[in-house]
This record gives sequence, C-alpha cells and structure tokens, in this order.
Amino acid sequence: MKKSRPLVVVAVLGLALGALLVASGCSQLSVRHLNRNPWVVNTGQTLDMKFWRFDYEAVPFRNSFGVRGVARPRADRLPEWASWVEELWLAAYLSDSQGRVVAKDLLVSLPKPLSPETGVPFEFILEPEDLGDAGPLFLTFGYRMVLTPGAKGPDAKPEANAKQEAGAKGDKRKVFFANEGALTRF
Repeated sequence: MKKSRPLVVVAVLGLALGALLVASGCSQLSVRHLNRNPWVVNTGQTLDMKFWRFDYEAVPFRNSFGVRGVARPRADRLPEWASWVEELWLAAYLSDSQGRVVAKDLLVSLPKPLSPETGVPFEFILEPEDLGDAGPLFLTFGYRMVLTPGAKGPDAKPEANAKQEAGAKGDKRKVFFANEGALTRF
C-alpha cells in the first residue's frame, strides 16, 4: 500500500502540470479594464491613467507600430512626500476592440527624481504577430512604480533631491507603489 502512494502523487502532479500547460495555451492578455484611445496616426493625443498622463503620437512603420511621447506623473494624485522614482516600468499595449492585446512593448527607467514638469520620454515599437479580426485598434499604457521620499543606498546624493533633506528621518522609509497593466485572461 505504501508503494502506491508515490505513484498517486506523481500521477496527480502530472495531471496538474498538464492542466496548467493547457490553460496557459488558452490565456490572453487583456487591457479591457484600462482607459484606451483609438489608434490614430500622426496626431498628438493624451491618455490619462490613474497616476500617469501619457502625451503621445502614434506613427506607422512598415511591419510595426510606433509610439513616442512623454509620460508625466499626476502630482495631484501622489503623496506630497513622493519625490524619488525608485522603480518605474512603462508599457504600451496595442489591442483590438475587445481589449485583447495584439502587441506590447516595455521600457524600464533608472531611478531618478520625480519630475512632473519634465516627465519620462518614451518610444515604443509594437510588433503584432497577428492582428486578429480586421476591426479597429486601440492603444493604452501601463506602469509599475515605486516612489520614495528620496534616493536610498550608499551612493544617494542628498543634493539631487531637496525634499529628502526637508523630510523627517522616518519619512525615508515611506514607499508608494502603484501598478496598472494588462491582465491575463483564460
């Protein structure tokens, strides 16, 4: 009886792994829950997300789609003490009318002062493998950010961030995290 127990465990693990592989083959990224704009080329557009505003222009390429512009943090929605971008990932998603992602690109930014005036310049190249139906296309953006009161670590330069010097010592441990992006749907 004891010898059959390992066989049952192996069989159950095999079934679970098989089900996971089948499910992952049926998954699709979706941005249906995010604000989206119709794909319009050579026209300046703006798309507001919860914590970032994306001013951009979509440009056509031969076998891909290009997007260039500037992402600016929406300072009115962020904590006053947030003055340093510890981590920032920006993403662009090209989707169909149902919100299914047909192409995406990602930009990872180095740590830097948070600057709503300057923002973060970006360029994305979106190369769809399959456009699906011939319906309209939409563009949206995503982000993942970690904001702090100032730079951290042994190489942090206090002069790079005036708010860090003005903040209390306990403020340096504050962290603001926000994420908006595509979801996996099965």
